[in-house]
Amino acid sequence: MRTVTLELLRHGPPHNQLLSPLTPYLALCENHAAVTLQVNFEHNQFLYRLHALDYKLGAEPRTFQLRDTAKELGDLLAKIPGLTAELSRQCDNKGELTHLRLIVSASELALLPFELALAPNGFPGAGQPLLLQSQLPLCLTREVRRVPEGHLQWPQEARVLFISASPPDFGPIPVESHLLALRRAISPWVGYFATSDDKARREEVEKLLVVMPQASIESIEEACASGTFTHIHVLAHGVERMEGYDVRFGLALHDARDPLGKADVVSGARLATALRGVKRPEPDSLIRPMMVTLASCNSGNVGSTTAGAGASVAHALHEAGIPLVVASQFPLSFPGSVRLVEVLYEGLLSGFDPRIVLQDLRRRLHTQFPENHDWASITAYATLGPDFEDQLASVRVARARLAIDAAMDFADKVTRRFFSTSRSKKGSTSETTYVDETENEGMLNRAQRKIDRAKERLANLRRGVPKQQESQVLGLLASTEKRQAEVKYWTATKISSISQEARAAYSAESLTALRRSRDYYWGAFLASRENSWAVVQYLSLTLVLGHLRNEPDRNTQALETMPERNTAALWSLAHLLSLTDLNSLDVAKVEWAYGNLIELYLLALLLPEGQGRPHAAEAERLALQYTGNLLSVSRPRSFQVYSTRRQLLRYVEWFNTIAELDALTGVAEKILSMIEERIVD
Repeated sequence: MRTVTLELLRHGPPHNQLLSPLTPYLALCENHAAVTLQVNFEHNQFLYRLHALDYKLGAEPRTFQLRDTAKELGDLLAKIPGLTAELSRQCDNKGELTHLRLIVSASELALLPFELALAPNGFPGAGQPLLLQSQLPLCLTREVRRVPEGHLQWPQEARVLFISASPPDFGPIPVESHLLALRRAISPWVGYFATSDDKARREEVEKLLVVMPQASIESIEEACASGTFTHIHVLAHGVERMEGYDVRFGLALHDARDPLGKADVVSGARLATALRGVKRPEPDSLIRPMMVTLASCNSGNVGSTTAGAGASVAHALHEAGIPLVVASQFPLSFPGSVRLVEVLYEGLLSGFDPRIVLQDLRRRLHTQFPENHDWASITAYATLGPDFEDQLASVRVARARLAIDAAMDFADKVTRRFFSTSRSKKGSTSETTYVDETENEGMLNRAQRKIDRAKERLANLRRGVPKQQESQVLGLLASTEKRQAEVKYWTATKISSISQEARAAYSAESLTALRRSRDYYWGAFLASRENSWAVVQYLSLTLVLGHLRNEPDRNTQALETMPERNTAALWSLAHLLSLTDLNSLDVAKVEWAYGNLIELYLLALLLPEGQGRPHAAEAERLALQYTGNLLSVSRPRSFQVYSTRRQLLRYVEWFNTIAELDALTGVAEKILSMIEERIVD
């Protein structure tokens, strides 16, 4: 993404000045010569314009001021030759988004709705709204100069705090709609819970979303200081208040001492202090959420959601060091405010670039709500850092992985329900029978939908991921296909209510998904040759598909004739890579290496002896030995131990039902017993 930086400076402190044609500003754009600007507005004159844009003076004044203010701001930008030159030069980007960084430290400039500006002559899309024209797609963000860039680390895990407040006499706010939008946004990462278990559902949701109704500034400070939140969404009324002889904006929260009777109008600076409190119980640093969204309601405009306070409060929050603050400088309609939450949180929680998400949001608001100027209301203060795009690539993969983990954990717990007796401590299993329970079938369908959505997310991610992360994405796709194959298998074999035709279709789809999974593992290995795990899993599925009980897999037989896919040679390669990983200083890498070696010695029981593969007795001894090693070095609640156990259960409970794996299932049972004894202890 190309970036153009425009900075507006003036002498004096950032606060305590008013808009005036007599005030000179210095405009700096990239390496072009500086130019001096004056705005054409007196402060009170511009406040009148804002009253019209706030829907307070009726439809006709609003329409006039919308057009006139847009033209005035466009003419102001046209006086900066460097900006004209830079944007004209960007027009060969072939539709790629350009980021326009507007750096303004003077607080009075926060009142100017630059997002509304028309593109003047010489700009791309002249005569059209600058941020809606298609000749050069633009995202404008504001920035306060004093916010540091160097130490920002975009979070790979997310947790949202939803703050809402509606004191008496201030009118309703759309709490339920915003909450539902947030709940939908976090749904790909919500872990397993039975639909009938409200407590479990609440616990899983609160790992990702905490709701604070009737919020006071004290309760906000307490929640932020004692919890960890990456994103904070504030829904409250915006209020004008006098501060000395100036009109300032604040948010109407509940009074902590009389929450049902009094309001506490909180300034942006005071809210910033609460959001950036001292971490407890170890008060050694200040907390800092990565993002705050402000949806504040205008008490004088019932039925609309506004952040009339938005621009000034957002300015204060960003000035306090919050990297990304999204607010509204004019009233938002109720539906527009809900769309804001949907688009922002769906995109940002998935790891998409906030500049792309903001442009998408602005265009959607313009398309879907033409009777309002919701699209021009959105203002964003952002400090993203020089390595932000590199960070985002890793964040998107991490967010996709977490969604996959949640979907697969859900599928794991659902499939565990299909065994009529639990495993004994020794690892034995009893015969399983069909179950005919509506809840079980519904849970399987939910698991299938979660995996489908996670797989779609990964497929989209694959198209834009950097080359160095392609192996990781392919591995996630492989794991997803394997889990989907398992869900389809249990649907075919354990749900008695489906027809024979559907049962046959599910069985066929399960094998097809296993083949896709095997191919993805091979692609993951080719993308990064040091990945021993990819070779191990490719070997596993190749051998399972090559030993099918009903008929041999012809595709697998064809693959084994290819020299580079010779299973014996690949076993030796994976064995060598795993032994090498045992020397790593990374404990997690050592754990994965032990897990690989355990599975490799199980798979050795399916390969001809000789050529580097041990005899059956030696393979069993080494598999058990490496199991002991894994348990001795693993940390409590080790994911590597959990993953190894999950894979072994597949051999015993699933793979052994579709393939002739009798040679290894006895050893797998012994290993499972060792692991389960450790888990119980």
